[in-house]
Amino acid sequence: MKLVHSLTTVSLLVSLQNVAFAEDDLMSILEGKNATPAAQFVESEEIAKLKKAVNPSSAEQNIFFQFLVEKNYEKALFQWSAAFTGSAFAQTETGKALESFLNYKNGLKLTGVEGLLAIKDPEKIDNSVISLWKENLNDKDPVWGMAQVTWHPFWTQTFGVAAEMAVVLQKSYVNEEIPALTELIKKTPVDSVERNLLQWQLVLNLGIRGDSAKAAQVLAHLMKAKNNPIDMDLMTITAGRLLYQNGFLDASLKYYEKISKKSDYWFQAQEEMAWAYMRKGEPQNAMAITKTLTYPHFKGWVGIESYLLGSFSSLKVCDYPGVLKTMKSIKTQFGDHLIALEKLTADPNQPAATNLMKLIASGPVDISKLGKDAHILPNQASRDEVLVLLVKRKQFLTKESEVAEQLYAKSLTFGNLQGHFETLKNQVQIRAQMTEGAGYQRIQELAKAELEDSKQVMQRLHIVEVEMIQQVDSASKFLKHANGGESKKGSTGSNSKYAMSFANDKEIWFDELSNYKVDVKKGCAKSVAKE
Repeated sequence: MKLVHSLTTVSLLVSLQNVAFAEDDLMSILEGKNATPAAQFVESEEIAKLKKAVNPSSAEQNIFFQFLVEKNYEKALFQWSAAFTGSAFAQTETGKALESFLNYKNGLKLTGVEGLLAIKDPEKIDNSVISLWKENLNDKDPVWGMAQVTWHPFWTQTFGVAAEMAVVLQKSYVNEEIPALTELIKKTPVDSVERNLLQWQLVLNLGIRGDSAKAAQVLAHLMKAKNNPIDMDLMTITAGRLLYQNGFLDASLKYYEKISKKSDYWFQAQEEMAWAYMRKGEPQNAMAITKTLTYPHFKGWVGIESYLLGSFSSLKVCDYPGVLKTMKSIKTQFGDHLIALEKLTADPNQPAATNLMKLIASGPVDISKLGKDAHILPNQASRDEVLVLLVKRKQFLTKESEVAEQLYAKSLTFGNLQGHFETLKNQVQIRAQMTEGAGYQRIQELAKAELEDSKQVMQRLHIVEVEMIQQVDSASKFLKHANGGESKKGSTGSNSKYAMSFANDKEIWFDELSNYKVDVKKGCAKSVAKE
């Protein structure tokens, strides 16, 4: 009898231990579970803490926690409404964080993360839920770069600086106050992608403010930095601009010359080189470059300002036919482009805009990929950072809306009415559509800005035309009354050794471009007729 009594006592103690370990989980008691798999123990410990904090008071809530212990997050999400709708717990910071976690685990990543980061007092979230998030979400997840929220310092302690930077770098800091931007840079690791991105924005910021010396100093460091995502050609042309702005023209030319013909920035660099030559008082070199830029086959590759520069450089060497020829070609080269921009400003939902966003969604877009569409889109659209971010966000939301659609379909067979999922599905789809609409709106803004710039260029071209007329008129009057029978000779059309000589216009190899030579040392010079 003593032996039986002892066995009964031991059995009772074991049962009591199981009951204590399972925290009154009726399923565990009835099935006699007395062990937990090692792989499940860590999470079960956190769930046990969470269960203690929540103190479930209904069968629906107990079912929910059973799904959570089993890591069946889909069923746990479907059970959430039945277990907690209308409860005080659902409105707490912990409740909101837990529901957001279930959304994240079921593929609604952006919905989940934004729901978590929107919590006003994250310090009140139970540590057990914070642990669940940390175990399942790291700072490398692309979702950070999509979340549109105000960052709370609490989340830096939880997820790290890289996560914070991915969120905050969606905003441009080019116009931010320098001290605030500098403090943000200090938070990032040395030679990290995040630090290099912020330093690049500091370069642009300092350049806008006219502090070229500091901008050059930061840029010089950035060009040698590791893990730098900024295009080297973009940094090189920026260095040339800083030198140009400060009057170091020869030095700026050396940087512009580093941009190869294979670069997307080659045409831009060529145009800026020509302006540098104009400031140096070497219009003949500017003319040689603009001969390339205004080559008819580059329709859609260069901006209208190149034609202004071509006209201006021709005027400087008294090549009046050249001025008129360049002006006349503007209508042919840019007429349909300006009409297309007008259409985009009226209605951005044009086929070319749709095609551009599809191309951006598949990766970086250079001008060659655009084909004929390049001439009916804003010049900088394919490289616009705001547009690229909007396209990526729309792409992310579209995938999430597909997940929401699938969850909604599955929820219909779960046993409870799941109107919440229909609402969620609709919300994600509407947001994806709104983000796509924002992309079209951005293209519209770029079209408006380019149209405004084009109007200013046209006004300046008109000034060049008026100046040419006045110059011809003044020269004629002066020469008519001048002593010595002076005459003026321009560079174009002259039979002298200083006449311009260009490659055959009928067929030209790309390698020949930018190699034109123009010598107009005596252009517009006075010559005295011999008696």
